[in-house]
Amino acid sequence: MITNYNDAKKQLESGIVENCSSYFKKYGYSLEYGYCLILNGNLTEAEKELRKNDSIRADWALKLIPFMQGYVEILPTYFQIRNFLEIDINLLLLAQQKDFVAYILGGADLLYSVNCESYKFISRVLMNNGFFDSSKTYLDKAKDSTYNDPELHFMYCQYYIHNKDFSKALQAINNCLEILPEYYPAKKIKETLLLK
Repeated sequence: MITNYNDAKKQLESGIVENCSSYFKKYGYSLEYGYCLILNGNLTEAEKELRKNDSIRADWALKLIPFMQGYVEILPTYFQIRNFLEIDINLLLLAQQKDFVAYILGGADLLYSVNCESYKFISRVLMNNGFFDSSKTYLDKAKDSTYNDPELHFMYCQYYIHNKDFSKALQAINNCLEILPEYYPAKKIKETLLLK
């Protein structure tokens, strides 16, 4: 049984809501309880709960719920996408809500219309959850608008390393370092790649 907010929050962040849901409900944490309901797949009740909270995060979640249902009423803001999209896709994947994620990805072009880094955010969270081929799809979409973003090339490098295509990985990391020569993680990966 969870007895404090920090333990409950850790459970929520891990996508496991069985133990923390009752804690958030009991103590009136409408945002956190709303997220528990989302992660349990109960979007109707989540929407009701989130309407009790006037935070930017609750507003974002209320805008994301229609994406999870396959229709969009109001687009989120640039900063909402930047701050919360990756986090929430990750939470949904941890909670095994892959259908919700698929619907969100179906609206990726709409998210991109508000924030041109949306494809990169989607790609990164997919890659971090082991969906490398899907991640590459969004990297390719991001390339047109954010080619000069060193992180984009760094992520290509990670993709190619995963697929053991070390020559393409080296080319990608060189592209990254051309844009940002002192990018330390890229320099370390290049050192490793040169040994292969």
